[in-house]
Amino acid sequence: MRSMTMKAGGAWAFAALLAFAAWAPAQAADADRMLGVVEPVMAKEKYKLAYLTADINQAFFLGAAYGVIDEAERSGAEVVRVFSAGGYGKVAEQIGQMETARAMGVDAVILLSSAYNGFEKQIKRLTDSGIKVILLGAPINSKDASLIIAQNEGGLGALMAKHICAAKPGATVATLPGPPGVAWNKLRFEGFQEEAKSCGLNLVGNVYKGHITIEEAQAQTTDLLLKYPETDYIYAVAGVFGVGAAQVAKRMKHKAKVVTAVVYEKTVEMIEEGYISMAVAEPAVLFGRASTQYAIRVLNGDPLPNLVPGIFDYPAAFVRNLTIEQKDLAGYDLYTYDLPPVGWKPKQLQ
Repeated sequence: MRSMTMKAGGAWAFAALLAFAAWAPAQAADADRMLGVVEPVMAKEKYKLAYLTADINQAFFLGAAYGVIDEAERSGAEVVRVFSAGGYGKVAEQIGQMETARAMGVDAVILLSSAYNGFEKQIKRLTDSGIKVILLGAPINSKDASLIIAQNEGGLGALMAKHICAAKPGATVATLPGPPGVAWNKLRFEGFQEEAKSCGLNLVGNVYKGHITIEEAQAQTTDLLLKYPETDYIYAVAGVFGVGAAQVAKRMKHKAKVVTAVVYEKTVEMIEEGYISMAVAEPAVLFGRASTQYAIRVLNGDPLPNLVPGIFDYPAAFVRNLTIEQKDLAGYDLYTYDLPPVGWKPKQLQ
């Protein structure tokens, strides 16, 4: 983790230009399915891909899976198997799934990892077998991955803090930073903490623990609001954490508003009701599409445009993020870049 974060420190500023600059004009002018991340190409052969994800039972994970699979179908490749590890921290399970994918003879693995550490030997085993590894969203400690599709996690956390700072400098913020041992949420929370200093936010909680489930969010939020009744805002790292925190604030009739990331149907409900003040959209479907397109380009031997070196031990392509408040809901379509079609499930799931 240390080597990654030290490398990231100098390069995130440049990455932020790719990830956040001029979102609105780009959205209007570049309304294709890839949002300008990379130009789509067709596979030169019907490549066999395996998609390995930390989980499948939440909005972001399902949206990413849809993007991976639908883009493969559009582009002449095939996702032959989808594996879910069953949650963050399931390193042994995911290593076993990688070995199954290797035995299947796939051409590439797209990996949304369940942890930062623990995969080095297995990733090398895959690449030594000629299998390319593309990372989706979650960095890992490996020099053998081809690249990562990422977002500026530190910048995303800073966006949440800026929203609170604009509304109430010096506010007390109860924080739910997410599980321990995972890189993306650590970088995100560090970005939030750094920006919070700019307006003197008082952060309480600040403990990495639990899994990202709605029950965990509800339990942590209840404890924090009882311990710190003066809380003005709740930082909930992502997804159902934000919804769970908002549900508790609503049930307790507490003044605290939630800032979070990942937008899905229940997020929209809580924004409409005023319990979530702002959410940063993480376009899961776009993450999936970009991962498949870069996998195809690697396998084709095509150019790999728009990659940023020097942040991780492998180059990174960045997706854009958008902040969503009540005033933005009318013009935002969840089912273009964030969510799969209603009722969709991956038939390749094992």
